[in-house]
Amino acid sequence: MKLFSCTLAFVAILSSTVLTAQSDIQDVRTNYTIGQTVTITGVITSGSDLGSVRYIQDDSAGIALYPGDNWDDWSAEPNPGDEVTVTGEITEYNGLLEIGPNLTQVDVLSSDNDLPEAQVVTPNMLNESLEGELVVIQSTTFDAGGQTIESNATYTFNASGEEGIIYVRSSNSLVGTVLNGCEMNLMGIVSQFTFDGFGGYQLLPRGASDMVSTSGICLTSEVEQTNISASSFDLSWTTDVSGDSEVEWGLTPDLGTTDSDVLPVTDHVVSLSGLSPGTLYYARVKSTSDEGETVTSPTRVYATISESSGNIHVYFTGSVDTSVAIDEEAMSLGTSTNDTIAAWITSAQHTLDIAVYNTNNVAIENAVNTAAANGVQIRYIAEGENANLGIQNFDSSIPVHYRTDGEGSGMHNKFFIGDADYPETAFVLTGSTNMTTANLNTDKNNVIVFQDQSIARGYRLEFNEMWGSDTMVPDEANAKFGPAKTVNTPLKYIVGGSPVEVYFSPTDGTTSAIRETIETMDYDMAFALLSFTRDDLADAIIDGSSFFVSPQGAIEQISGTGAEFDNLTAAGIDVHSHQGIAGSLHHKYAVIDYSEPLSDPTVVTGSHNWSSTAENINDENTVIVHDARVSNLYYQEFRGLLISMGVISSIEDENGDFVMTAFPNPTSDVLYVEVSHAYVGTTFTLSDINGRLIDVLNVNSARTSIDVSGLEPGVYVLRSAKLNRSLQVVVQ
Repeated sequence: MKLFSCTLAFVAILSSTVLTAQSDIQDVRTNYTIGQTVTITGVITSGSDLGSVRYIQDDSAGIALYPGDNWDDWSAEPNPGDEVTVTGEITEYNGLLEIGPNLTQVDVLSSDNDLPEAQVVTPNMLNESLEGELVVIQSTTFDAGGQTIESNATYTFNASGEEGIIYVRSSNSLVGTVLNGCEMNLMGIVSQFTFDGFGGYQLLPRGASDMVSTSGICLTSEVEQTNISASSFDLSWTTDVSGDSEVEWGLTPDLGTTDSDVLPVTDHVVSLSGLSPGTLYYARVKSTSDEGETVTSPTRVYATISESSGNIHVYFTGSVDTSVAIDEEAMSLGTSTNDTIAAWITSAQHTLDIAVYNTNNVAIENAVNTAAANGVQIRYIAEGENANLGIQNFDSSIPVHYRTDGEGSGMHNKFFIGDADYPETAFVLTGSTNMTTANLNTDKNNVIVFQDQSIARGYRLEFNEMWGSDTMVPDEANAKFGPAKTVNTPLKYIVGGSPVEVYFSPTDGTTSAIRETIETMDYDMAFALLSFTRDDLADAIIDGSSFFVSPQGAIEQISGTGAEFDNLTAAGIDVHSHQGIAGSLHHKYAVIDYSEPLSDPTVVTGSHNWSSTAENINDENTVIVHDARVSNLYYQEFRGLLISMGVISSIEDENGDFVMTAFPNPTSDVLYVEVSHAYVGTTFTLSDINGRLIDVLNVNSARTSIDVSGLEPGVYVLRSAKLNRSLQVVVQ
């Protein structure tokens, strides 16, 4: 409870005689400014689903109340239906007008009052005049219907031919539920989040009761594409009540062809056949119940398998540890990385679409100009807030389009699309690196290239949305960046026989896809990240760890707002700081189950940092590659990264082949020992520095753990009779 001295009470009384009384909330919003102290009375319209913030409304208007992190300083936490009198200072947070956190009075006058009646509005009416008020938008549908709702995420909805955005914070009971896939009346509180004070209006639903279906049949899942081939694929979905199954599809959003099954079911499958390889198809599904109610999904895009080679190439700027290579040694290009990227640029023979956050490398500039001189049609998208010094050196015939709204990191992609209409030469080059000399020569980055027409055409759809047209001239009036974009690209591809998923932020539920990939972890996980601030992804790693599964990671930015490094460390995750080490760790990758070929080894990589800015604001691309070979290549890089950081050390046999490593080293509780396949079944001993035997270790798998928590701090030695070398381990 807040306690006040007599002096403070006297000051408050004196202040009340000096200041003009506030007649209502609209008076406060209109006639008082930031820094002034005001007193208002109204009914609370939100609870803990919106965090510590409470919204209060009277007959005139609404406003946010912010007590700080929580309401612990007060005798009671305001709940919906409470009539409350509040005194505090007016502040503003990213465009949102609020009272607090400097509050001096919070008095609950009564409870269980009726909430103000929600005003019926359309998406375009969400503006300053409604900020803080309870509204309802009728006949609403979501682009992402069927997706799992993630925390601290935005979702685009449509109503009356207009678009709006909801924001779901981590405390909301909607997190983890399926986003309703049918028409609804959407209720919530009008809020604002903007960096420049303009726009950024969004609706805050307060739980499932604010998303009430108005349809007699609803989608209860996303539409899934399965059994993909060069000439066919299946679309499947579920509904809450039985209905028929219908798919409208075609080569354009106009669709034109229908396949259906009249049998009433809740689990629906329709097969599309007679399709062309390397082609993108638009489709939407429909189900009609016996009562005549119909639900229709948003139109989505799906790809067939192409006739391209399907080769996947991987390159790294930093060192790699080829001793753990299985079929192929990873390529560390070092300062030659720019030359390899340049070679891919000049390999384009017809078209080249480039979306890169920042460019200043001469080799890249020269390659782009060489491609232009060769007659290649080039389009270029960049982030307008960056220097992008290399662009000024481009051939003047190359059109360049900038994202200029200044929000977040903006256009943060790093991808090249070559010859999308030509299966023999089509490719997509992406990864974590910007086209800057520092990123290419000094920092730790990865590059991945897909020689595949289908994936090239999918990336081109995303490019065209930001470009605003499919011509050589950008259409600024039609161009869409950030939250204004739509879900308009395929999610699934088969590249060289391996499933590949592609997600573009902020529309495609990228964080959800990353989380779901982490949750498949059965044996191991390695991650290397520049930035990691998502609680849900940290929780997925922590929840997936066990005595048998020990995730490892390296992070560059270990502190700052929302950083997860300390949370992971406190939970016992083997994560290491790269901060302060020369050459920034700029990766954004994770490798799942790299040691078990039968457990779907998977790589997540791209431009997307594990942050809410990447999820909700930036233009980003992420690929999820289900391939044992690619996973092992990334694991080789991860091992090389940890060795360069001094985290792990290893020993080799007389031929220089990998035999054993122990990590983390130093350690304080558990020591993990990894051996090559040739040494599985070998007995190792752990002794102290004086030769006294501590433990005998029968290594019956590639990775074994030793509990060293009971050992005295000091230096210990691991050795085997099969080796003539030993490995020192430090226990802290």
